[in-house]
Amino acid sequence: MSEENNLKEQAGKAPENTEKEQGIRKSPDPTIFLVALLTILVLSISYFFVFALPKMKRDQLGLEKAKYDQEKELQESYVKCVDAAEDEYESYIKLNGRPVEKQPGAYSAPEYIWQTADRNRNAALDQCTRHFRH
Repeated sequence: MSEENNLKEQAGKAPENTEKEQGIRKSPDPTIFLVALLTILVLSISYFFVFALPKMKRDQLGLEKAKYDQEKELQESYVKCVDAAEDEYESYIKLNGRPVEKQPGAYSAPEYIWQTADRNRNAALDQCTRHFRH
């Protein structure tokens, strides 16, 4: 009978231990929250430096490259426009003037031809400046 009493006592004590163990399990350890918070913080910072920051720099570099390419293209267009104005000036003088003997590339023409050629060239250069240099 004493064995039966011992078994009853142990059975009675078992629920108490279980309740105490459950009570301990219900109150979580604050270090777990701290570790979880620090883990999230470290992962967030790592994500920023490994993925977000390089992407942001690549995007910024891409925008700067596009801006540079656009400015370069405008500069090239301006140079072509100026060259076309100069070519037009020279062709007008060649068309309306006469070559000078013993001086290759030199032309003589009346003063009004030179003035008209200068006026046309200056107008073309102004147009280039307005169109490409704002």
